[in-house]
Amino acid sequence: MKIMLIIIALFLCYVIWQRQELKKFRIAHYTVVSERIHKPVKLLVAADFHCHIYGEGNKKLTTAVEEINPDLILVPGDMIVSAHTEDYPAALSFFKELIKAAPVYFSNGNHESRVEQPESLYFEEYMEYKRQVEGLGVHILNNEKEQVECKENSLMLYGLDIPLDCYTKGKIVPLPENFLNDALGEADSEKFSVLLAHNPLFCDDYAAWGADLTVAGHTHGGLIRLPGIGSVISPQFQLFPKYDSGFFTIGKRHAVVSRGLGTHTFHIRIFDRAELVVIHLKPEK
Repeated sequence: MKIMLIIIALFLCYVIWQRQELKKFRIAHYTVVSERIHKPVKLLVAADFHCHIYGEGNKKLTTAVEEINPDLILVPGDMIVSAHTEDYPAALSFFKELIKAAPVYFSNGNHESRVEQPESLYFEEYMEYKRQVEGLGVHILNNEKEQVECKENSLMLYGLDIPLDCYTKGKIVPLPENFLNDALGEADSEKFSVLLAHNPLFCDDYAAWGADLTVAGHTHGGLIRLPGIGSVISPQFQLFPKYDSGFFTIGKRHAVVSRGLGTHTFHIRIFDRAELVVIHLKPEK
């Protein structure tokens, strides 16, 4: 009986802790130095929002965005939970606040790609939501690119939308051969190239293609992280995934994987606080 009471008490403590943890986020900062950057640029990465609200009217999150005062905002997918169409207005509302802070560039995550299929049960609702997002002035880059002039820098922004098979759970489905070149063309070697790519599983491919900086999400940091080890399991049920969260150097190129802002299906974050990511692009001295 005593052991059972201890177990119940521990479980209740865990539930209370998780309920509080899901109301919090951190701000992570990373720095990338490049000879193709002439003046400092501040990028804000808001990944995997999943219609998660922080405080009344999402004020905690929008205030943090205002205080960061970014030059550009990058959203590498999963603003929504595909089947929860009733929550799409929350994502639209967050986009409205983001666009007030800086130009916003978005590419699909698996949740958007799934409902963008004409056979999806939620296709019509999603397409109406997407029209409203575009109406706000959000730049949607799905297998598209756009040159951006920012603080005396010429940046090439690319948005990648990969096949849904590449998100298959329980096995690794590689990108189709030459997929990045077919989808985006060759990376511009004269300008600093930033790739929005939701799934970090293929960060080596992104770097080999020519992305100076890849920004990704999808993993939610692994949901459960062990101190000193990192993520326990990826969304594709890969144990201890390499590209789970944080800053990675791949040869002369870099990738930043966000833990994301929201959750879905499994609403847990153990040693894995949600985050906004700030990337400081700086010139070589």
